This record gives sequence, C-alpha cells and structure tokens, in this order.
Amino acid sequence: MAAVLIGGSVPMAGADTDWLERSKALMQHAQQGPRPAWLDTNPHAANAKALALETLKHAPSPQPFAKPKRDQRRHYVLYASTSLGRTGLLNLFEAAAGRDDVLVVFRGIRDGQRVQEFIREIHGLAQTLDAQRVPSIELDPTRFQNAHIQVVPSLTVEEGDRVLAKVEGVTDIAWLEAQLKSRQAPDDRVVDLGVHGDTQAIAELDLIEVMKTRMAGIDWAAKKREAQAHFWQKAELLSLVTARQDRERLIDITVTAPRDVVTPAGQIIVRQGHRINPLSQLPFTQRLVVFDATQPDQVAAAEREGKAVTGRPVTYLITGLERDQGWQAFNALEQRLGQSVFLLTADVRQRFNLEAVPSVVEQDGMHIKVREIAVAGHD
Repeated sequence: MAAVLIGGSVPMAGADTDWLERSKALMQHAQQGPRPAWLDTNPHAANAKALALETLKHAPSPQPFAKPKRDQRRHYVLYASTSLGRTGLLNLFEAAAGRDDVLVVFRGIRDGQRVQEFIREIHGLAQTLDAQRVPSIELDPTRFQNAHIQVVPSLTVEEGDRVLAKVEGVTDIAWLEAQLKSRQAPDDRVVDLGVHGDTQAIAELDLIEVMKTRMAGIDWAAKKREAQAHFWQKAELLSLVTARQDRERLIDITVTAPRDVVTPAGQIIVRQGHRINPLSQLPFTQRLVVFDATQPDQVAAAEREGKAVTGRPVTYLITGLERDQGWQAFNALEQRLGQSVFLLTADVRQRFNLEAVPSVVEQDGMHIKVREIAVAGHD
C-alpha cells in the first residue's frame, strides 16, 4: 500500500491517504422480513463481538502492506531520504517538479518519529515550490524493496512492477535517458548504470518493519478483553418507567396498503387502500417478557411469566443491567432464566408501544396484547 504525501499528478493506483487511520466502526444493517432479526440473534453479543473484532482488525498480519498496483506506463521514480538534507531534497523535488511522469518516494519514517510528523516535515519543504509544480510524493517501502534501493538519491525507469533502469547518485532524468540510448539490456534485465554522484545512507526505517515491530509489541488479546469488558459501559439500554398498576392494552396492527402490491408477472395481490392485518397471514408466536434486570422484583416477575407459558417460545428483553457488574451480571441472569437474554431495541419498543416494565407482549386473537405488571418494589 502506498501513502500519498503530496501531489497526485502521477496516476499511481493503490494510493490511500488514510492507510494508518483506524477503520470506521462496523456498519450494521437492519434485517427486513416477517421475523425480526432480534428474535434470532443476540444483538448485544454481536455488538460486543464487533467491538472486539474492530480492535483485532489492527493486530499484526503477515502482510501489513498490500502490494499496490503500479502504473503500467513508462515513468521515473526518484528515491529520496531526509539524509539528503534540505538543499538536497529541494534539488530532488525540483527535478520532479511539474512532471506528471515522475514520482518521488520515501521509504518510511525515522526512528521514534510519527507518520504525521514526517508528512508535515515533507509537506513543509515542498511548500517552497510553486503550487502548480509540486511533484507527486509518496511513502512506499515496497518500491524500495522492488528496486533494491540501498542509497539515495537513486533514479529508476519503471513500468508497472518492472524496473527497466537504475542509477545511484543522479537526479537528472535527461542524463539518464541519454545514457539509455546507448545501453540497452537484453531480455528483461535491468540496465544498472551504477553510481555517478554522491550518495547518502537512507535515514528512514522501512515502514513495513516499523509497523511489524510496533504491532508485535501490542498485547492484542488484552485489547480484545478490554473491548469486551467495556461493552456494558457503552451499551445502549432503553429504560422504561416501572409499572405502577396492572394494565392490559390491545394493539391493532392492521395497515392500509398505500399502493397496489404487484407480482413480477403483473398480478395484483393487494390493492391500494386494502386493509391488511399481518397476523392473519403470519401469527405472532412469541411471548416477549420485557423487564429491568437491575430490579430484583422485576427479574422474579419475568421469571414467573416466562415459566408460566407453554406451547410458545419466550424471549426475554431487558431495559437495564448493572453496568459495573457487566458480563458477570448478564451471565448470572441467563443462568437463572435458563436461556438467552436480549436487549430491548428502539424498534421493538416503538412497534409494540411499550411504556412500562415489566411487560408481557403476545398475540390475542387478531391483536397484540401488551400486559403491564405491577410489582411490589416500584417507586
């Protein structure tokens, strides 16, 4: 992977200015269909896993840099380093200035330096050039490896991954082209013109090796444990007031079709304006028990309601949990109830117009019945 530092006139594929930035949080897509996803999966467990995976994404891999796709046209690459000094770098930049077929490349960063510091340093130097003539500058250790660059300045002629010619100590492209007119390598061999000027050792470390070393020093297993441990501090718990009296409500979920529903063959199966009760086609077979797990009397009521029903599955949804106890409290709750527990989500709260807990939600005829249960410990 290459990082564009400055410019972009040379169309080098694979450039990515955000290659060291953390990936954005994993996108979550709501599943549509007659059976909501929250009845089939445990949302909080999935979120905790995603949080841990987001951390582990930055764990070391065998190839931290993906090999970029090179420009296939003939172009020139000037290999640079801050060891050339300010004057040497400005001369090198000037040799590449204003040309869309020349690329300046650095190998990495100096020991103890941060990438953004290095970028600011090089950007500051390039600012001295006319804005229209600033060369394309990249940080790409894989180019140094591919061309076997050991000193700077070095100048190559390349096509894709193939190095056609190479010279050390020279930044004059016209001089290199003049030499190549009289020296052509047979087959696919590189025209190596040797050393024709002063050279310096490369001051920067190979960025690939720097990343490997830094990542190897991170305890990624500990990072994963930390991410999982902090899940409950960040988890969204949708609290509801405590039910003060027993109350039952019937919800009519009949909908009116806003337009004709037509099959691909053109057959109208539902006409606009027709009223449909989804329960007539898809019975709601669940009993939902919604409660606040921080309240012992609500937990007891939820347990009673869950065990009192037969012939239909029970789904437990919680609106609260002791955050400081985290997974210990959650695991103890699942062990007590004898099955998985889920977090109440906003769509479920809205779908069944939930107002207080504990509540039981189930089908009653062609309606959804929401039954609120008063418990002894309410305020």
